[in-house]
Amino acid sequence: MFDKILESCTYLLNNFPEAQLCKDYLNKRLNEDSQKTFEFGYIPNINNIKSITSIIGEDELKKNKLLFSREIEDSLFPRTIHSCYFEDYPLIMPFKDPYGKVVALVGRTLLSDEERSLKQISKYKNTQDFKKGNYVFGLFENKKSILEKDCVYVVEGQFDVIKSVESGLTNIVALGSSNMSYYQLSLIARYTNNIFLLLDNDEAGEKGRKRIIDKFGKLSNIRNMYLPDPYKDIDEFFSQNSYDDLSFIIKD
Repeated sequence: MFDKILESCTYLLNNFPEAQLCKDYLNKRLNEDSQKTFEFGYIPNINNIKSITSIIGEDELKKNKLLFSREIEDSLFPRTIHSCYFEDYPLIMPFKDPYGKVVALVGRTLLSDEERSLKQISKYKNTQDFKKGNYVFGLFENKKSILEKDCVYVVEGQFDVIKSVESGLTNIVALGSSNMSYYQLSLIARYTNNIFLLLDNDEAGEKGRKRIIDKFGKLSNIRNMYLPDPYKDIDEFFSQNSYDDLSFIIKD
């Protein structure tokens, strides 16, 4: 249901001048092949919304709850006020099910941590009605590698997966958080029973590891794996190292 929107956003990312900040951000982090494989796009804010509505129309955005309109009365005449669901999240990517169907869009803000704190917004935002715990990011793209190697590395974030694939680690998926649901485990278990937790090296990641092993340790072969200090996550590791430098600290 998001295919037309995604196609338009991908076109804007590569052709719309206002998307240059997003394009520069991606170029610093990922190569062109990765950007195409994971189908990144640019979605404009409300001031530039005509750049996308001129391609697919307002109705398509409203139908998918990405554009909202309301009428207000003032002293002179009624006005229509528009608001954009991804207002502070111009960089988007699709979230696919194991068969390649786009089930959600994920928006990524480019605001700094300080700016996000002031606005009280998160780094990522999913489209409405998306049940994140029912899906695993990267499974569609990487299921063949997971089957071949009979193991999977489980990380938290989408960029962890994308940067890893670009660097050569292809049997990897992301939960979207430090929690794992029963449904996510069942999806992964279709392809392998050997699960290596590579969650973030922080307090939330450590708590997540414990919860996952306590819940699922008797159902699958789950092992804790850590990157060496000082790396917080595998995205950060591969930003400074190559696949040949990869090594893990293994803890049961």
